[in-house]
Amino acid sequence: MKRIVLLMVVLCAVAAAQPTCYTSSVAGTYVISYMGWLTMAVPGAAPMTASGGIFGVMSIDYDGTVSGTGAVSGLGPVTDYVTSGTLTIKPDCTGAIKMTSKPKGTSGPATEVEVDRFVFLPDVGEIHAVVWNMGPGVYPALLGTWKRMSRTPYAAQW
Repeated sequence: MKRIVLLMVVLCAVAAAQPTCYTSSVAGTYVISYMGWLTMAVPGAAPMTASGGIFGVMSIDYDGTVSGTGAVSGLGPVTDYVTSGTLTIKPDCTGAIKMTSKPKGTSGPATEVEVDRFVFLPDVGEIHAVVWNMGPGVYPALLGTWKRMSRTPYAAQW
């Protein structure tokens, strides 16, 4: 009986120690940084792999709306991109960010799609992400960190 009571106390303490995340938990303005590799496979051509990086400022609103600008390097000159999308997060602080991007200053809809999977660390205000999908023929190996610089969305612009 003592063992059962002790086990219940330990399990309750472990359960209480687990963070619970909501969309509002991640709201704020973030400095983002990604580094890694992209392999592009165009039909009829040899696959091409290049290193790349992204650095910028992104905001997450209280409803999960994501927007911001980042400089992308690799596969050509450094280019600023405007990004928008949505973030979903589960109570265990894991989630996904679905974004579309286009070069800054261009007209028309954003066509470049990216899906990131992430873990949010609520105690330090960081998102650790992996680029999971960039569309057909693009195979990313990019890891990113979003460090919260303000709990207020849109506190900075790039």
